[in-house]
Amino acid sequence: MNDEGTNKNTSKESAGKIIATVVLWLEEQCPQDRWDLSDEQMCVLLGGITVSTWNQWKETAQINDSLQVDQDTIDILAMLVSIYKMIHLSSPPGFKYDFFKRPIHHPTFNGKSAREFMLENPSLDDFLKVRNYFQSRVML
Repeated sequence: MNDEGTNKNTSKESAGKIIATVVLWLEEQCPQDRWDLSDEQMCVLLGGITVSTWNQWKETAQINDSLQVDQDTIDILAMLVSIYKMIHLSSPPGFKYDFFKRPIHHPTFNGKSAREFMLENPSLDDFLKVRNYFQSRVML
């Protein structure tokens, strides 16, 4: 096999490992003391996938340490990680999960939490609004 083919396979394998890691990390965010999301709600955030698909992703990620998904799903996964990061950077220590669930007094959110807003508006454009809101609050 030529170097180009080897590089493509290596890149695909690396991407699969990253995707698997993010899926397993998202599973860890579901409990009530974190994002407080049921499997059904996580499926809404992940583009409206079925619970059986979500369970299959988690199982595949756990067993194979790799997972392949389409580009739209990769974009959603990346945005969810980015939202987490911006909330973490913009909230006081110990409150990163609280800030995901507390009402936001901003015209975009109409008093809803990021969690509520995202479940009601599960599009990448609306997720970007959430990310940008928290990014604007980051104190550097």
